[in-house]
Amino acid sequence: MTLLRRPLLLLPAVLAATLVALLAVLAVRPTWAAPPNRLLVGALEWRLELSRQSVRPGPLVLQLQNRGEDAHDLYLQRVRRDGRPYGRTLRVAVTPSGRLTTADLSLARGRWRLWCSLPGHRMAGMQAFLRVG
Repeated sequence: MTLLRRPLLLLPAVLAATLVALLAVLAVRPTWAAPPNRLLVGALEWRLELSRQSVRPGPLVLQLQNRGEDAHDLYLQRVRRDGRPYGRTLRVAVTPSGRLTTADLSLARGRWRLWCSLPGHRMAGMQAFLRVG
């Protein structure tokens, strides 16, 4: 009879250890990073067309597709409510007509102005706004 009781005495300890191990596994949840935002900016004479008006803060894959006849670049800078720029200015390289340029950026929460910096292009209307947040 003594041999029979020993395994029964160990059973609660084994169950408790199994429960603790199971809870530890359940507490550790895998964390997958969200995929980066994607934004396509079409550049034409004399406007910018955004594929979306807002993105999440953080990593952004930005593609500048030049559908115009002239070369275009793209600058991005955060702006205050009154329109004054602040913070760093980001840049996507000059993209020849008919080409696509991809840039990996990281955007902070806020309102961002995008524009083509080539002479006369911004004044002709090549600017747009993007909401991050």
